[in-house]
Amino acid sequence: MKYINFNTIKISNFLSVGKKPIEINFQTGLNIITGVNRDKEDRRNGVGKSTIADAIHFAIFGETIREVTKDFIVNSVNKKNTYVELHFSVNENNKTNNYRIVRKLKPTKCYLYINDTDVTESTIPNTSKKIKSILSCSPEVFQNCVIMSLNTTLPFMAQKKVEKRKFIEGILNLEIFSEMLLSARSEYNNVQKKYEHITKDFDHATNIFKLLQDQKDKILTNIIEQKDKINDRIKIINEDIEQNKTKIKNINKDLYNKSKEKLDFIKNKLKDIQSQLDTISNKITEHQTEIKFYNKQTSNIGTDDDNCPICLRQITSKDRDHIEQEKDKNKKDIDNCEQDIESLLQQQKNIINLKENSITAESQLNNYVSTVKTVHNNNKITAAYIHSLKNDLNKNKKELQEVTKKETNLEVNELDNKLKVKIKEVNELEKTSDNIHSDLEILEVVKYILSEEGVKSFIVKKILDVLNKRLLYYLQKMDANCICRFNEYFEEEIVNEKNEECSYFNFSGAERKNIDLAILFTFIDMRRLQGDVAYNLLMFDELLDSSLDEKGVELVLNIIKERVDEHNESIYVISHRKESVKAASGEVIILEKKNSITTRVDLSNN
Repeated sequence: MKYINFNTIKISNFLSVGKKPIEINFQTGLNIITGVNRDKEDRRNGVGKSTIADAIHFAIFGETIREVTKDFIVNSVNKKNTYVELHFSVNENNKTNNYRIVRKLKPTKCYLYINDTDVTESTIPNTSKKIKSILSCSPEVFQNCVIMSLNTTLPFMAQKKVEKRKFIEGILNLEIFSEMLLSARSEYNNVQKKYEHITKDFDHATNIFKLLQDQKDKILTNIIEQKDKINDRIKIINEDIEQNKTKIKNINKDLYNKSKEKLDFIKNKLKDIQSQLDTISNKITEHQTEIKFYNKQTSNIGTDDDNCPICLRQITSKDRDHIEQEKDKNKKDIDNCEQDIESLLQQQKNIINLKENSITAESQLNNYVSTVKTVHNNNKITAAYIHSLKNDLNKNKKELQEVTKKETNLEVNELDNKLKVKIKEVNELEKTSDNIHSDLEILEVVKYILSEEGVKSFIVKKILDVLNKRLLYYLQKMDANCICRFNEYFEEEIVNEKNEECSYFNFSGAERKNIDLAILFTFIDMRRLQGDVAYNLLMFDELLDSSLDEKGVELVLNIIKERVDEHNESIYVISHRKESVKAASGEVIILEKKNSITTRVDLSNN
């Protein structure tokens, strides 16, 4: 709890107060401020009694309760050097600080001191804001819980619904929730705008990403289609090459096998023929040699009578027969050899015929070789075609390589880089969007908590019973002929003494005054009970001077005396009624207006 004690106020050149300052030291008890107007045949009105209340309000908020413009706040006689100095102390957490506010007009100045240290802000609005923060009070609450004037302030019951709500929230210290709600709504709207903006950016980035991806997919699809076509061509070419290779291979193999077989056969045949011819020739030669030998041997037999031509021994008569026999034998052998030669010659003739046939076969083989050459030439053509196919194949492979390079070419790389950047951007935007959406959800909850249906409703329900009990207490104290209570929406419900529902405006002026006073004291109590700040000062401006009879004045004064006894407050009643002066337990401050200037009457000199 923060306790604020107003100590003194000093006023000069303020409204009807002139150069001579009026200074008041706020004292505990029931104090009366009254006066006399010397300018109007000793009338008590128009003296400037309310100036004290206006001065306190001006010091704190920079404006009067009666909303007098600054030009008219300045004393009309002196027209400059308006000066209001307010002293107060604040006790919070067992620590007390002394404050001093100084406000001036012509020139316009505002100063704030804490324990005689100047803590004035750079601008008057900032200094005023700081002052209000220290006092923890709005002008509306201050005018209804510290300085109260039923003549200048519209009674609570006569205010509009919105104004009632605002005032009650201030009294019950609920305005913080309204401020928080406004702040939450503002934050929600800002976040909502951010969300809409980020959503728009996200959609834009997503669309760009899709366009880039479609562009890349289109390029890659085209590349794939080209590659497929080229691969198909390469496949066909390879198949064609393999088919022609197989064709050449098969033809060459067949021709080779056939020619090899025939050549081998002819070679073997010729070899065999030659061998036979050689054998026959050798045999003929052998037989011819034998014939020569036998002829020579036969011719030599009997030429030498003494020696045998064979054994060289001396021939005898017996040998002559033998010699003849040998000659016969040789002749026979010669005949046999001649027969063999004849037979061999016939064989040789046959073999020669066979050789001639082989030569014919060789000629045929040569023809076949010529055919092989032709086929070979055809194979060369086919091979050339294969070579052409291979060139076409290489061309297509090169084209495939070039097409494949397109997958990593500059355009695709640029698209990939753009896509990477855009993906990162989209992901970040999505993350931001999710975070903002979470913030919106939280703010939705916060808005509900701070709404009329939220925490305020909970607090109101908790304190409503206390408020209505205090209101009933003061209605009874004021001897009011009605019962008034507030529902959870702070809408009044009034029943008269006949237990009939009725409106505030159904009552007379005096009856409404009783209701107004009961509500006023109720709100003062609720502010003290519910708020986080307590003030030592209560000031009632002409509270007793309208619509109240003597009994009503007595009842109000009794309530004020109870408050003095209960809370030890400094209560100031601005009034010209004698009853109020007689009831004073503190000082009586008399103000006098003369020649349009209000001064304080020093009773010690009277």
